[in-house]
Amino acid sequence: MHVAARARLVLARRPWIYWSLVATLAVLAAGAVRSEMSSIAAERDTWGTTRLVLVAQRQLEPGDPVAADLVALPIAALPQDALGDQPAGAVVRQRVASGAVLTELDVTTRTGPAALAEPGRVVIALSDPLARDVEPGLRVHVAADGLLLAEDAAVTGTVDDVVFVAVTGAEAPIVAAAAQQGIASLLYLP
Repeated sequence: MHVAARARLVLARRPWIYWSLVATLAVLAAGAVRSEMSSIAAERDTWGTTRLVLVAQRQLEPGDPVAADLVALPIAALPQDALGDQPAGAVVRQRVASGAVLTELDVTTRTGPAALAEPGRVVIALSDPLARDVEPGLRVHVAADGLLLAEDAAVTGTVDDVVFVAVTGAEAPIVAAAAQQGIASLLYLP
């Protein structure tokens, strides 16, 4: 007689063996789950002190209203300028990934063309009638007469054919002069 057939015959005559095996397997599974849960709790306890911070609910683009949840995270893993509460009327200054901790540099409550500029940047208005679908946060270069005037510029806003561009303080005077003369051009980066 085949081994499987013999085992079925034994289990059919003695059902207590089957139920003993089921109970043993259930106890082993419960013990494994309990062990795993206690190791997770022990690992969480090693995190140390936690703090409630704002975490982005979805990917946020410059100018978007802040969409974030308060989450308790370990202080050791947080940036020093992590936000613990949402400022009234705050908008996102730069692109923020979904699930990222929001910092003071990510949000602003200011208004106007310089609201979305990074701290230490100067915003200059350029007239560019060919600028289409230019959105805040777009990285660009500014050039005039074949010379690169600003290598790391960012669009902070648009009004009709006027594009507001944030540049470094050192680049601001020459970019402003080119903008005043109407010869400044935006170079779009891939």
